[in-house]
Amino acid sequence: MEQMPTTTEFSVQTPPSDSSAHESYETCEQCNAPVDSTQRYCVVCGAHRKHVYDPAARFISSATSRTRSAARAARATSGRQRGPGLGTALVLALIPLAVVLGLLLGRSGSGEDSKLLAALRAQKPEVVNVGGGASAASSSSTPSTPVSLSSDFSLSGAYAVELGTISGSSTQSAASAAENADRAKGATAVGLINQSDFTVTPNPPSGDYVIYSGQYKTRGAAQSALAKLKKAFPKAVVISVAAVGASGQQGAALSTTKYGTFRSVVGVKPPSHAQLNQGAAVTRQVASEINNNYVQSQKGLPNQISVP
Repeated sequence: MEQMPTTTEFSVQTPPSDSSAHESYETCEQCNAPVDSTQRYCVVCGAHRKHVYDPAARFISSATSRTRSAARAARATSGRQRGPGLGTALVLALIPLAVVLGLLLGRSGSGEDSKLLAALRAQKPEVVNVGGGASAASSSSTPSTPVSLSSDFSLSGAYAVELGTISGSSTQSAASAAENADRAKGATAVGLINQSDFTVTPNPPSGDYVIYSGQYKTRGAAQSALAKLKKAFPKAVVISVAAVGASGQQGAALSTTKYGTFRSVVGVKPPSHAQLNQGAAVTRQVASEINNNYVQSQKGLPNQISVP
């Protein structure tokens, strides 16, 4: 009897797969939020994902993201264990020192400011002497042209007691100070004589102003006044004072500037032959000198020299 072959059928049942258990997601490089493999932007942080379709780039990005996450976790753990760093502690320690230093600088600065303000308040304004007034003060920082001072002597020919002399470059304030000093020592009727206006005998230094006391018509009266002043003014002498125009050799002074004195020529007598010869000799002598001798030879010259 012929046997028929037997066929055995096996059926293998595959359990239903849970797609959610095997499905994996990529993570954002910035915030580690799950993103789709083809997603170009993270919907959580908005970061742009580079090389979305490049498997090698995705692998490297995923690896570096895991490395950065591990490093941040390690730093956070280490910070919690060690507490504040050395730099933070140093800054906290220096804060009180900075506050104290600021207070000291503030006090020092306020002291210097108060000194500066006090000095500015105490400073007096400087007035430039341009008119020779007694109340004007010359400024040391602004040079001014010396102004010729006016004579106080009123008689055309008389006598006085010379108390002393001051430089011809003196200002009116300096002359007033000298006169006040002589008054304080007991002199009366104190005034100033400009040698451009008067001829003084005996001759004082050329160009100097003469400080005098009194105006007397006779020499005897001047000698009596000198006797009273001699104790306070041992170098005082009696002088004769004559107006320059009174001798007929020079006209009266009309105006004085830095260039010289302008005089009237009315009533001036012509120079004599002897005066012309004397003036010529003086001029030749001065012209023959050089260097410092030239300057020295011009000192003590008379107010007027006549030349032929």
